[in-house]
Amino acid sequence: MKRAIINQLSQLSEQLKGYVAAMNYRYLNLCVKAEEASLLPVQVPIEGELKNLESVAYAGKRAEDEYSLYVIPKYQDDLHAIGKAVQDTHPEFIQLVETKVVDPGDGSQQEVKYLKLTVPEVNDDRYDVLKQGTDTFYNMCKADMERAKTEAEIQFVALGADEKPEDIDELKKAVDETNDMWIKQRESIHDKKLKEIEDAHNKWLTDQQATAQKKLEDDAAHNQDVGSSMRMTPDEE
Repeated sequence: MKRAIINQLSQLSEQLKGYVAAMNYRYLNLCVKAEEASLLPVQVPIEGELKNLESVAYAGKRAEDEYSLYVIPKYQDDLHAIGKAVQDTHPEFIQLVETKVVDPGDGSQQEVKYLKLTVPEVNDDRYDVLKQGTDTFYNMCKADMERAKTEAEIQFVALGADEKPEDIDELKKAVDETNDMWIKQRESIHDKKLKEIEDAHNKWLTDQQATAQKKLEDDAAHNQDVGSSMRMTPDEE
């Protein structure tokens, strides 16, 4: 089989891989839980120049909190600019400025302000937005992959004009296997994202029901107390 055909097959695999990776990256920015990768697009204007967040701040998660990200500016003066940049990229994040006293190493005490970014619950509104975004990015990926396969097959026809029939059959099998491999990966990522959204929404529904039930019980207990007080007579007192 010609080297050009093998190269074309390798190029197709890389294209399909790239489209699946792009979909996965977009899914990481449809936040259900805190994802450090969701901060990668953040560009912070510092002294007239846009800088990546990682160059002006430290960001990460805490093991005990899967719904929040913590951003510590390298220079405290940049805190406001960082918050604004995050707001522009992820307006859904709930921002809170917190303060921690640290020892810079010289025995003194210094207050450091940082941002706590919390991903909101998946209520009905966020559920619809997340599902729509998930389907949109999936369809984009699917269309890109189908187009790449079609274009590659056109190239294979031209390159394989003088190839043996058995080599052409082997090529078709290789193309199908490559395509199926990345389709399987795409579907797995898509299904996992949908399940993540469904689980988070169901958790919100359960919490809402529990809150409503507790309110009913509290109201009933309050009404019972009021009723008992109203029935009391002076002698009973």
